[in-house]
Amino acid sequence: MPKILVIEGDKVTPLDKTKFTEEAKLQDYLEKYPSLIPLGEIVEGASDLLCIGREVGVPSGAIDLLFIDKEGLLTIVETKLAKNPEARRTVIGQIIEYVSYISEWTTDKVCEVADAYLESSVDEAMQKVAGDDFSADDFRNNIEQNLRGGKIRLLIAVDELVEPLRATVTFLNKNSNFDILLLQVSSFEEKAGEKVLIPSLFGYKPPPPSSLRKKWDEKRFFADIKGKCEKLIVDAVTELYEFTKSNADEISWGTGAYEGSFTFRRTRYGKKVSIFAVYSSGEIQFNFGNMKDNGLEEETLESFRAKLNEIPDVKLPKEVVTERGKYPYMRADFITRAENLKHLQGAILSLC
Repeated sequence: MPKILVIEGDKVTPLDKTKFTEEAKLQDYLEKYPSLIPLGEIVEGASDLLCIGREVGVPSGAIDLLFIDKEGLLTIVETKLAKNPEARRTVIGQIIEYVSYISEWTTDKVCEVADAYLESSVDEAMQKVAGDDFSADDFRNNIEQNLRGGKIRLLIAVDELVEPLRATVTFLNKNSNFDILLLQVSSFEEKAGEKVLIPSLFGYKPPPPSSLRKKWDEKRFFADIKGKCEKLIVDAVTELYEFTKSNADEISWGTGAYEGSFTFRRTRYGKKVSIFAVYSSGEIQFNFGNMKDNGLEEETLESFRAKLNEIPDVKLPKEVVTERGKYPYMRADFITRAENLKHLQGAILSLC
């Protein structure tokens, strides 16, 4: 690390390098200042991170910090000081083990952890970070698709770079499908109480062009679903899409890297409320969380839930109405029977 100099007129003051005495302090800085993770310097179009958890419990231990961006991509952060022998090899196995557990989560689980940490809705918090172009529907759809595709970013944060660790991270990035980054945060002090933190990021590999997100449309969606699902499901989803074109105020297309999606939206008091989304993997998601956040009364939502539960194989629990942030999804097999599809359409029209 080069020497850091502060120049004021003719006065030159070298900053003293300081050491983190405990990992908790490094965690504190990253939790409070997510911009210390300078993804924008090496990841084109990277969005700002929102911290949604600290000491997040998983079967093998606790994740130091958990972040998410507006694309619904989770970042697991494990901190290690150079003096800790685990900063060499053990931390690699540890963080990969963490991601194996997180990859089994659902969107509801992510939002449950985030809401508990933030003490508010993760949608509202991310809206403040992402700005006016943020879509809660796309956000949740992307979380689901990232989890199913095993797309989770891993980041090891250290105070001093340990060369064997960097070599291991570089090797894994060249020979694996996931991104694992190494963040060095160097600390300098001019005088008591005034710190300068300098982050340096290592290990990024550009994603292949096929994995970049872009807006889906009707043509791409149906080309994708035809390659993934049997004809009965494709035909049923096609009919549901035609119903959507005739009855929705807006059809919103997703931006998932692995699956396409379209969302049925209606306008209520000037707000676009999403009712359901259909994925090109052959699944349907009912957006109770969005409806509840947009002011639909529990009585109305409970009536909708009851009508849906009249369809064989649909068993939505009361929690989707009584609790916030519920977006249950299921295979679209149940609408391959004409009477079930008709019943679903009737329930949606009744809600509208």
